[in-house]
Amino acid sequence: MNNFTLRTISGTVYIGIIISCLLMGTWASFSLFFLFNFLALFEYSRLVLSKYSFSHKAIFIISGIIIFSITALWQFVFIPPKILGALLILALVPFVNELFHKNQNPFDVIGKQITGWIYLCFSLSLMFGLGYKRLVLENGELVYNGILVLTVFILIWANDTFAYLIGRWIGKRPLLSRISPKKTIEGSIGGFLLTIAVSIGLYFGFSQLLIHHYIILGALISISSIIGDLVESMLKRSLDVKDSGNLIPGHGGILDRIDAMLITAWIVFIFFQLI
Repeated sequence: MNNFTLRTISGTVYIGIIISCLLMGTWASFSLFFLFNFLALFEYSRLVLSKYSFSHKAIFIISGIIIFSITALWQFVFIPPKILGALLILALVPFVNELFHKNQNPFDVIGKQITGWIYLCFSLSLMFGLGYKRLVLENGELVYNGILVLTVFILIWANDTFAYLIGRWIGKRPLLSRISPKKTIEGSIGGFLLTIAVSIGLYFGFSQLLIHHYIILGALISISSIIGDLVESMLKRSLDVKDSGNLIPGHGGILDRIDAMLITAWIVFIFFQLI
């Protein structure tokens, strides 16, 4: 089986799982993002915390799972505020843990752990929570709006696909060669314009928002997706690795698949707060 066929099959399965979970409701969607969070924490710990002890990695992953779960469910399923206080305690764990190790640069590992939680756990919890920004009514009950979250995914995928295709076609000038030599200015502009075109199409298909909101959303997602790709590329370059893992055949690790989402989630969450 050649690489193109392998990428196509694994990519189709990946997209199918996402669409299915988002359309099945709250707990299927939560399970999807919980799995993303766990796998991303594991990859990040293997890459960034590789030279540190098992306890560092275990604390990072376990705490990250708790942080994601609390921030996702507290905001949107009304976990009592006092439970949110557990996050403040978790923030102290890396500091206390370093007291029992002999690292010459203890704040190096502390910073890497806290950065990972912000980069991964908070981002994914916000992405999950987008489904509660425009609740829909079914049988007299307000239910999770997976269509809205799927809209964000579709626009991320559209930008990634069109930027790649146009970059391969007419791309000549690198966008940021120091970090990602293959990304071009032409591809980014083409991806931006065509993502906005897709967002207009989604207005006629889904009609979840006003048309000018869809246009703004498409523009924001295109820009933030590019930034997200570049941030993960910067991480991999700093570690001198090509892919974050090999979980998805032909596509790399889970971080390689959700990198755009990790930045986009914050931008879109703020956008929905404002409108």
